[in-house]
Amino acid sequence: MDDEQRTTPRSSAQLARGTLIGLGFSVLGLYAVLRITGGHGSWAELVQIEPMTLAMASGLMLLTRLIDSLRMKLLSHSLGGKLRILDGIRISILGTFASNVTFFGSAGGPMQIYFLTCSGLTVGQSTALVATKSLCSTFGRLTLGLVASIWLFGFVDTWTLPKAMHIVLRIGIILYFAGLALFLYLIMHPDKIRVLIAPLIRNRLTLRFFKSEKLDAILQWIDQELREFHSALLTFTRSERSTLWKVTMLSYAWWITLTTVPAVILLGLGMQPRFIQVMAVALIFYLAASYAPTPGSSGAAELGFAALFSSIVPHDLIGLFVGTWRVFTYFLNLLAGGVLIAMGIIRRSTLPAD
Repeated sequence: MDDEQRTTPRSSAQLARGTLIGLGFSVLGLYAVLRITGGHGSWAELVQIEPMTLAMASGLMLLTRLIDSLRMKLLSHSLGGKLRILDGIRISILGTFASNVTFFGSAGGPMQIYFLTCSGLTVGQSTALVATKSLCSTFGRLTLGLVASIWLFGFVDTWTLPKAMHIVLRIGIILYFAGLALFLYLIMHPDKIRVLIAPLIRNRLTLRFFKSEKLDAILQWIDQELREFHSALLTFTRSERSTLWKVTMLSYAWWITLTTVPAVILLGLGMQPRFIQVMAVALIFYLAASYAPTPGSSGAAELGFAALFSSIVPHDLIGLFVGTWRVFTYFLNLLAGGVLIAMGIIRRSTLPAD
């Protein structure tokens, strides 16, 4: 059975609702940016963007999917899985879609774990794969972000920020490090995951609706998957260190590719951007906006991106710049993920009943 076919109607409805919420916040964010900057007339510049620029931005976003697929393929094969490149691209798109339509991006990891089990991995192995990939990506974002911060705040005079944005940045970075600390703690102590989950599964309330044997069986299954998770982590850290190195290098490539997109957009708008500076500012954004509560960071992403680039991009072009950037990094992901979800629903509806 194809992975898209396994999406349940209930989950599809939840994803659709999250998509509408995310789109709503994003539209409000773009409207606020346009109101603040007064750049309504700048949309006339949109037709002047060269098709080659649009193709380059699209190609860069496709490259991020390919890099993500390669990361999963390397980690999967080290655990005995047989993930194909195209399947990895599809899983990457679906995971990004789920992150973009759920609060705090909470469904992205579980979505990828769900579909990775189709490539011959257990739930525990898939969880370890996604956690390891996320850790390598986090390491890349953190190191590149710190270098960008030191360079921008210490050596670049042409980039300034409003005082309020300094506060927002500090809060965002503090939240980022807090989330990272919790993430690392749970990876290093996977047994603590059961300590957190067990009271949620077996308590006075659940015992009123489910038999104790059923709940105990669920806890036993969790224990088994946690052992698989721990075993997979040991495989990565002990016998597959070369794989971890390759995945880390691919993570650096992923972030560099993603942060090149806004520079290409500015080029298409007729500017001559300093690519390194634009990429550094984008890295600061992705570091500070990691845990924005709205689906896909909608609303916060548009306002934050506009504020960070306010001293680089002409005032009347900020709205168009942010909107175009959002099309490539958010709306296209929604479209691609939505198409895959819809294909799964259609295929499932055409399957004969058992």
